[in-house]
Amino acid sequence: MDHPSMHTLSSCCKISGILAEGISIVEDINKQQDHIPSLEEIYLLSPTEKSVQALIVDFHGTPTFTYKAAHIFFTDTCPKLLFSDLDRSHLAKVVKRLKEIHFAFLPYEAQISEALDQQIATLCAALQEYLAICYHKDPEDTAHPGQAFKADTPSLSKGSEKTYSQLLIVDRAADPVSPLLHELTFQAMAYDLLDFEQDTYRYETTGLSEAREKAMLLNEDYDLWVELRHMHIADVSKKVTELLKMFCESKSLTTDKANIKDLSHILKKMLQ
Repeated sequence: MDHPSMHTLSSCCKISGILAEGISIVEDINKQQDHIPSLEEIYLLSPTEKSVQALIVDFHGTPTFTYKAAHIFFTDTCPKLLFSDLDRSHLAKVVKRLKEIHFAFLPYEAQISEALDQQIATLCAALQEYLAICYHKDPEDTAHPGQAFKADTPSLSKGSEKTYSQLLIVDRAADPVSPLLHELTFQAMAYDLLDFEQDTYRYETTGLSEAREKAMLLNEDYDLWVELRHMHIADVSKKVTELLKMFCESKSLTTDKANIKDLSHILKKMLQ
C-alpha cells in the first residue's frame, strides 16, 4: 500500500484484522520489498504518478518466475496516462486483476473529510448514490465545494430507476438554527470547546514535578472514547466520576486508569 491508501484502510480496520483474512504481510510500496515466490501480491494504491511509478519500480528487476501474480486495486479512477505506463511495463505480464474500487474517502463515524469534492464523489460511487447538490453560493466564492462537485454529478446519476438524493451544503453563517440545536454529546462539545488537531488533544500536566505536555489521540482505537463519545455530557460526567472512583480505590496502575484520568481532565477543561 501507499500512504493515502494505508491512511484510508487504517480508518476502518486494524492490521490484525487484515492479517486474519489470510494476508501474510502488509508493506509500504515506497520501501524495498522481499517478494515471496509462492504468494500472490495485492496492491492497494491511490492512482497517482508517485504510487504507480513505485509499483513499476517494485517489480523492475524481479524475475517473472518469482512473481506468482499481482492484483492491483486503485482507490479512485486511474488516469489514462498512468494506465498506459502500467500497460507498457513488464508488470503487465503478471497482473491477474486491475480494478478501481472507489475507496478514496475516510469513514470517520460515517463522515468524510479532506479533499472533499473527490471523496464525496467516490463515496457516492461506493454507495451507488446519485446526488443533487444544493448550496448557497457567495458570488465572490470561486472555490465552493458544491461548485467543483456539480460537474461530477451527471456521471454519478446514470440509470432511470435511481432517484436523486439531496445533499445540502450550508454555512453556519447562513444557517442560524443549527448552532441552537447543537447536540450535547461528549464528542460534539469537546471539539467545540477545546483545541483538537487531527483527533489529538494536547495539554500540560500539573503537579509536584515540572509541567510537561501530554497528547491524547482520540480515535477508533481508544476504546473508552468510542464508548463514551456519543453519550450526553451529563451521563458521561456521571460515568467518568464512577469509573475514576473505582480505579482510584484500586492500587494497581492500569491503562484504563490512565485513560479515565485523561477523559476526566477533558471534562474539567470543558467546564472551565
